[in-house]
Order: sequence, then structure tokens, then C-alpha cells
Amino acid sequence: MTDVPPTSPSTSPATGPSPGVARTVPWKLTAATIVGNTIEFYDFTIYGTLTALVFGRLFFPTSDPLAGTLLAFGTFAVGFVSRPLGGVLFGHLGDRLGRKPTLMWSLGVMGAATFLMGLLPTYADIGVWAPIMLTFLRFCQGLGIGGEWGGAVSLMVESAPPSRRGWYGSLVQTGSGFGIILSSLTLTTLLATLGTGELLAWGWRIPFLVSVVLVGVGVVVRLQIQESPEFREVKAEQRVERAPVWQIVREHPRTIALAIGMYVAIAAFGFVIGVFVISYTVQELGLSREFAVAANLVNGVFYVIGILVAGALSDRIGKRRTYLLCGLLLIPAPFLYFALLDTRSIPLILAGSVFVGLVSGLPYGVQASLFCELFPARLRYSGISLGFQVATVLGGALAPTFASLLFAAAEHSWAISAYIAGLAVIMVLCTLAVRPYPETTKGINA
Repeated sequence: MTDVPPTSPSTSPATGPSPGVARTVPWKLTAATIVGNTIEFYDFTIYGTLTALVFGRLFFPTSDPLAGTLLAFGTFAVGFVSRPLGGVLFGHLGDRLGRKPTLMWSLGVMGAATFLMGLLPTYADIGVWAPIMLTFLRFCQGLGIGGEWGGAVSLMVESAPPSRRGWYGSLVQTGSGFGIILSSLTLTTLLATLGTGELLAWGWRIPFLVSVVLVGVGVVVRLQIQESPEFREVKAEQRVERAPVWQIVREHPRTIALAIGMYVAIAAFGFVIGVFVISYTVQELGLSREFAVAANLVNGVFYVIGILVAGALSDRIGKRRTYLLCGLLLIPAPFLYFALLDTRSIPLILAGSVFVGLVSGLPYGVQASLFCELFPARLRYSGISLGFQVATVLGGALAPTFASLLFAAAEHSWAISAYIAGLAVIMVLCTLAVRPYPETTKGINA
């Protein structure tokens, strides 16, 4: 299966901006893309953390704690199932109507679903309707998030100077780290000020309700940004596709498949760290919920540092080369991380959080610009959304559940580490096989 090159004027490649053209990125555009990604990861991290801590008791009561946790993780996975659908829907709109308006809609869907979660009655209030409503809102949340990343990354990278796309792409990605940090700070404050009874009664609602402030900021900033130069060029030259999702699948099936393989390991490791490890730290290691969330905060800080380091490095030595090095580093990382966790030593666990934050942030930092260079501008939103969101389902959706089952079967964390390492090998092989789309890399060390 090979990619099919364009064969007619209506499907000619979108040439990237000339390397000699000076281009500056307005601060409002940078803020708009970072804020959206921050909200995305804030929403998902809040949900994932509360899934590990309280949702099993509030929405899936059962006499078996493991069964309740697995049911809660199953609902967590529903938000991932809808993400590719969101990628298809918003990718279609983004490649036809533009990145800016589509990002407004995705933000609205994502923000509304998260806010309404904070108003939900629990199982004790309305019985089985509680988990059904939670699952529905989780589906809607995933739908909006599915369209957010592809639009934000396309808009930023297409607006950036060609020689600095790695750096500006990494700025968008820092939103994920900021989302982790913000959600961890919110939960740390709640756990420090509320007792278990208060947290279960009403405290868990606060992180969802305050997300409306972030959404409001995102809407205000996004109203003031402009469409990307490359999409304006595509539209001016009448190269907008009528069915971009179908077109990208028809022309670039191999690249989409490789992009999926390039991200699966990162998604799996990230959600094992952000969701399963919190439950593992409390239930298996016997440490406090407050410490588990605080360790995740440390992870988030160094995750942002790793993202920025890789983005800057990719502009110097090449995006594909940087990504490959990150994949090789990811193979042994889970074994070292879980070895540090299993010591139950607080200093060593915090050291592990620093290490794993850097290691997981590095590939994510270069991914935005690298994925954008795999597809032509007229199909980019759809192409990168499909690659990213399908990989998120395969790697992230069931990762906490797989980790729980693997640990239960092996009674040791080595099985989880082997699972992540195997996916990292796939990441390396796919990175070796992929090639950037020629017209997107003129004048760039890709």
C-alpha cells in the first residue's frame, strides 16, 4: 500500500512557504493554540485522575473495588473512541472551511461537555442513568477534543517560519503539560483542603465547573486570530477538496498508517502515567492520594521542559532524526520508571517523575511539526487528525485497563513495562519508514 501522488490541478500539492519569506507568529495565535491544548489536557487529566480516585465509587458502585475501577476506566476509554470521529468531522470542516472557525466549534463542544459533567447526579441519586449520562458526556468530550489538536497544530505550524516550525509546533504541545500541571494543582488543592466525605459529596465537581473559565478565555483569544497563510493560499487557488477525509485516505494510506504507529507508544505511556499510576501508587504502593497527584504535577513540569527541548532540537538536527532518538529512549524508560516506583521511596518516585516527564515530553515536542510535514496543506487537518486520534485510541484508550489487567495477571509491574517497550519498538520502526511529503519540506532540515 503506497501513497498516491496528486494527478490533477484540483489535487496538486500545497507548496509550503518559500524559505526566504519572513514570517512572524502573533502572540495571540500562540496563546490561542496553547490555551486550547491546555483545556484539552486539563479536561482529560481531571477526568482520568478522578476516574482513578473516586468515579468507581460514585458512578459504578460494586462490592469488588477492582471491578469498579475497571468499569470506570472503561468509561474513560469511551472518550477515546469518539476522538477519531471528532478528527474526521472537524478535519473535514477544517480542510474545507478553515482552521479558525473549526477550532471555535471544537472548543465549544469540548468545554460544554466538561462543564456539564460537574452538574451530573451520581448513581446514588438516579441509579443507572448516572453512568449512562456520564458516558454520553464523555463521548461528546472526546468528539470535541478529537478536532482540537489537528486544528491547533495546523494553524500554528502553517503560520510559523519554515526554519522554526519545530519550535512553534512545540509551543502548541506545551498546552498538554500546562493542562497536566493545572489539573494537578487543582486536585492537590482539593485533596489538601477537603476530607474524603466532602470530596465524594461535592468536591469532585469543582474541577469540571471551573473549566468554563478556561473555555471563556479560549473563545475570547480565538476570536482575535487570523486564518493560516497556507490555508488562505489553498482557498485562493481553489484547491479545497470536497471530501478531504476520503481524499487523504485514498492518496496517503501508508503515511496515515505509519503516523499511527509513530504515536501509539507515546499515547499509551502518557495515559498509563497519568491515570493508572495514580491508582497504582495509592492502591498497590500504599501511598497517599495527595502524593500521587503531587508526583503527577512534577511529571507535568518536566514534561513541558522536554517538549520545548525537543522542539528546539528538531529545528537544528531534523524532525525525523529527533523523533527517532526519542523513540529509542522510550524503550527502556518504563522499566526504570516502575523500578523507581516500586521502591516506595518518595525521593526516588519523585526522581522517576522528573525522568518520565522529560522522556515522554521529548517526542511529543517534535511530533506536531513532523506530522504536519507528512501531509499537503489542503489535506493536512484531516491527515494529522486521523493519525493522531486513531493512535490515541489504540494506545491511550485501553492503556489504563490493559495495565490493570497485566498487573493482576503478572502480579508485577514488569508486564506493563514490556507492553510500553514493545509499542516503542513499533514507534521506532515506523519512524524509520516514514518520509515527509516533499513539498512541505523545502528549505527545511526535515
